[in-house]
Amino acid sequence: MTITDVALSAIAREALRSADGLETGGILLGNDATDGIDIRHAGGPGPNATRGERTFMRDLDHARRLSDYAWSEDRSQWIGEWHTHPTGGLFPSEVDLHSYMRHLHDPELGFDKFVAIIAGFDSSARVVVATWLVERDRILPVVPERLPTAPPVNGPHASDAVRRAAVTEEHKETP
Repeated sequence: MTITDVALSAIAREALRSADGLETGGILLGNDATDGIDIRHAGGPGPNATRGERTFMRDLDHARRLSDYAWSEDRSQWIGEWHTHPTGGLFPSEVDLHSYMRHLHDPELGFDKFVAIIAGFDSSARVVVATWLVERDRILPVVPERLPTAPPVNGPHASDAVRRAAVTEEHKETP
């Protein structure tokens, strides 16, 4: 698995907003090919997102526009999502896992695996992230290789239906 510096920087920049104690996040766009997963873009929450202490609902119109842009730019598609845990650990909660399993078991989305990045803060208030590869029967921590630029497009791409379905779900977490 790889992640571009552009995507990682977008996550780190937006995650700083969680210093106020409220969650934030966005979608991950890239390519899931036979030779690995490339995370090329990370979206922010959008201007109409709702943020709470344990709740985050992204601006769906914003996510759709980002998805359309990324598709036209380099054929990136929805491959996962990221969000912050401003006061918790960098591992998926039960609510997170439920959300990921809904995506994986939705036949219209066609996911075999789902990428989840959770961001938080270390003791020096620096942004730290953990990346998880979620499959139907397991979840694995992964450390993506950082890429300075987005790699060229290669491999099969999702249909428009899958790409657009990427922005229909919202992340919700309850106490």
